[in-house]
Amino acid sequence: MLQGFIDFLDDYLERTGISGLIRGVLGVLAFASLLSAIFGTIAIKAGALVIATMCLLGVLLMLTTHHRTLRAQANEHRLLLSRYCDVVTSRMNPTWHIHRWSEAVDIAPNGDVLGSVTIHASVEAEALHFLRVCLGPNWAQPERTRRKVRVSMTGLEIMGTGSGRWSETSRWQPDGRLEILAHCVSKPPGLGDQIRLRLEYEWPGKCVPLMRHDRLDEFVCLFSRDLDQLDYRITLPVGTRAKYDPVGLDKDNFDLSLYTAKHKRPVVELVARDVDADHRVGMRLDLR
Repeated sequence: MLQGFIDFLDDYLERTGISGLIRGVLGVLAFASLLSAIFGTIAIKAGALVIATMCLLGVLLMLTTHHRTLRAQANEHRLLLSRYCDVVTSRMNPTWHIHRWSEAVDIAPNGDVLGSVTIHASVEAEALHFLRVCLGPNWAQPERTRRKVRVSMTGLEIMGTGSGRWSETSRWQPDGRLEILAHCVSKPPGLGDQIRLRLEYEWPGKCVPLMRHDRLDEFVCLFSRDLDQLDYRITLPVGTRAKYDPVGLDKDNFDLSLYTAKHKRPVVELVARDVDADHRVGMRLDLR
């Protein structure tokens, strides 16, 4: 009986859509209320309650199935879009060059992170239709936590010509990093233009190993081309004591320091210059 009812709902949903199903449920509830008000018998009330409950369960089932289908289709489309961007990039010369990367990370006691990235770059193609940025934790984060990660592009300025209109898509790569693709939906910046891109993210559990499991954590970046300057600032919870070491840096091209900011929160800050391409650089933290 239940399967037959579900099949009926499937057919009805295909014909009328979600809105039609919801209207039908509201009609049943209104009719049941009218009968109950007129006759007032327990049998009619019980029957109306059963019908309403089954309809509501059917609606929830259909909405859940519909949501899962849409999410699967969206993930497939993101994968295809990323793949096509890879094909385009592989057939072109470098489209942009990052000169300065500035990242700020605010870590909560439970390991949740609020962060921002500001990128200064120049365009090296006739037109920059899209650009790619990858972010990620230093551990294999479970999928249920990944679904809570939120990254947004809060600004992209083209120096001298103002701001263009951009839209972003994202997908998780097999190595655990989140790939963000920004697509130009207005006139793209051209050869020689200077751009500034800003991303902000909310990343639940990004630093759980450091804050809750007493493990070392590395905050590193990897660039495909030489970088003029890397700024990396990590703000820790009040009362935290940290040891820090550089990763992949020479003694004469960086400054790494620890100081106390407002609200007595310790801050570890790295400023590195003339960073080589294809080289992991950053810092390693250990809480004591």
